[in-house]
Amino acid sequence: MYGRINSALALLLAGSTFLTQSIVESKLVFAHYMVGTVDPNTNHAQQDIDGATNVGFDAFALNVGNPGADWAKNTVQQLFDYAGSKSFKLFFSFDFYGNGDINQHQALFTQFKDHPAHLKYGSNNLPVVSSYSGGSIGPDTWRNFKNTNNVYLIPNPEADGNYYNNPSGFFQSWGDAIDGVFSWETSWPDTSDTPVNVSSTRDAAVKSAADSADKAYMMGLSSLQYKHCCGDSWYRAGETNLPERMEQILSVSPEFTEVITWNDAGESHYIGPCWAEGLTDEILQYGNSDTAPHDGWQSLIASFIDAFKAGSSDVGAMKPRTGAFAGAMWYRGVLGSCSGDKPRGSGGAVDAVNYAVVLPAGSAGLSVRITSGGRVVATQAVHGGLNYNSVAGMTTGAQKIELVDGSGSVVASASSAVDVSNTPTNGFCNYNYYVAGLQ
Repeated sequence: MYGRINSALALLLAGSTFLTQSIVESKLVFAHYMVGTVDPNTNHAQQDIDGATNVGFDAFALNVGNPGADWAKNTVQQLFDYAGSKSFKLFFSFDFYGNGDINQHQALFTQFKDHPAHLKYGSNNLPVVSSYSGGSIGPDTWRNFKNTNNVYLIPNPEADGNYYNNPSGFFQSWGDAIDGVFSWETSWPDTSDTPVNVSSTRDAAVKSAADSADKAYMMGLSSLQYKHCCGDSWYRAGETNLPERMEQILSVSPEFTEVITWNDAGESHYIGPCWAEGLTDEILQYGNSDTAPHDGWQSLIASFIDAFKAGSSDVGAMKPRTGAFAGAMWYRGVLGSCSGDKPRGSGGAVDAVNYAVVLPAGSAGLSVRITSGGRVVATQAVHGGLNYNSVAGMTTGAQKIELVDGSGSVVASASSAVDVSNTPTNGFCNYNYYVAGLQ
């Protein structure tokens, strides 16, 4: 992740998937969607679905932590109402941290399982159900749920002790209770006092066991994890976690990818809008998508989605969906020497300007110039496919990257909207990222 550049040159096999009400054996990409209060007098639900469709997502995985709440039912209804006439689909991801009673989750699912916008998958055309957590309720409870409701089940059972320690043993116990599994925690490195890279070693082991058991596998794709609310604060590295994870997913080649997340302001890994009517003032202090938008990452994710669905195994196959480039720059708004409260894992952060650029196959003579605080800190050659790096040496002030051709002309650039400082806000050092899309 740190001080490393990755670039490759390859051709992308053109491919796309038209999503119908039933999907059979297609590679799909979902976005994890936190169901909060959405004002029905706005078009926020519609904006979310239209925005996700434009990126190339097939469906939202609806994380519902309070399935009995009127506000949750209202938001879910708005989403299904709008998606009913679209190719975009929805399915539930039961949040067992929010509510550990599967019967309450089942009650909400039952209301919408036959809706035309509910995602169905597999040869038997079954409604899809996933989860956030859920390993602790055990295979018997999930088996009963699956048989009672006749679903295509892809839970997140990481809490089961065999899941990572003995994947083959896990599938022996769980095999007839599930159709696949979703790994959440492998989307980032653990919190660390020193810089550490994300790894796909555990993904590869579980995927191999899933293949042997004839089960599907879903990997998570995420940018970072930073939380400063609700009595806790932590940071899991976000320097080049997003493009590294793209590289790993294409290599492991799971059946599904789930982007974490579309709109989780509380953990800072949103890539879309986070509507203020559903957020607390505490979260809005650091996870405000109006003041710290992350939509600059969407063009990169769109390129990844196209490559993933085409069956590509290498990031060299990624190409811009439109135009001659796609990319973004991202950076933290404070240096590591910030004197306010810092999250657990802050020692794993690097004072760096991070970037990723996707270029068409055959691109040559181009470079990325990185400027921090008015000083050029690096100039690095880039080629066709995905190029990324975390360039140490970020200082206070403005940040910028420029895509430069062989003559020295600037082809495109991304500039900071907020300067880096060394000052805490409201007593804490905000480790969320500012993201600027390449234009």
